[in-house]
Amino acid sequence: MTEDQFLRTDAGTPQGGIISPLLANIALSAIEERYERWTYHRKKTQARRKSNGVAAAASARDSDRIAGRCVYLPVRYGDDFVVLVSGSLEEAMAEQCALADYLIKTTGLTLSPEKTKVTAMTEGFEFLGFRFSVHWDKRYGYGPRVEIPKAKAANLRHKVKQLTQRDSISVSLGEKLRGVNAITSGWANYYRYCVGAGRVFVALDWYIGLRLYCWLRKKRPKATPSELWGSKQPSRHRATRRVWREGSIEQHVLCWTPVERYRLAWMDTPDFPMSSGEPDA
Repeated sequence: MTEDQFLRTDAGTPQGGIISPLLANIALSAIEERYERWTYHRKKTQARRKSNGVAAAASARDSDRIAGRCVYLPVRYGDDFVVLVSGSLEEAMAEQCALADYLIKTTGLTLSPEKTKVTAMTEGFEFLGFRFSVHWDKRYGYGPRVEIPKAKAANLRHKVKQLTQRDSISVSLGEKLRGVNAITSGWANYYRYCVGAGRVFVALDWYIGLRLYCWLRKKRPKATPSELWGSKQPSRHRATRRVWREGSIEQHVLCWTPVERYRLAWMDTPDFPMSSGEPDA
């Protein structure tokens, strides 16, 4: 739209652009419509009882499982989505083809064969940077598990290694810590709810501390190893622990991030999705 005149154009938005997630969220809302029976019953919502749509979908899932019917539950974030299937491998493969045809007819979008995978939950899959799977426990049976993928931890180590190269010894230790902390603090908060996150954090703390030591050896070649290790200072957060520090800027220790299980349904659903009838508004 230019000067109140509509100009038709064949050019679209670039992949990874600012508006791409919004457009994908609008287009892929058709997925929830296909699986409405098991996600959210719009027709059964009432103003007085906000949970009717959700409760009806949960009841439908339970009744279908008991009856031996296949249940499909989509989970979507932007243009990334998975469809959890309570059924056989053959039913999952058939639904993959059916969903691909459905998206072409309703949205004109095509599923990428390279990015589409059918796998058992016991083998696990990666979604939004996490690894999801189910594991057997002799006390409770099968249970879900969310873990940190090994590739993500390796990627963080690579970023820290790039930040502590010899060509950056001209900057101060405080500036270097500020750059490393900007990566590690957000990474730790993102993965703090994973199983075994504490062990991964401890291993990464050891690696980051070693990389900072190697960087300081390049920056201060005349200092002995004992002098460098002795230059660590008590942390402002835990006085009994010594960390790399310069002034008020100190190394962010990942293992000090509280690791806990994510509390499901800890917050009530807001009013605006219920009033409009859209489950993903």
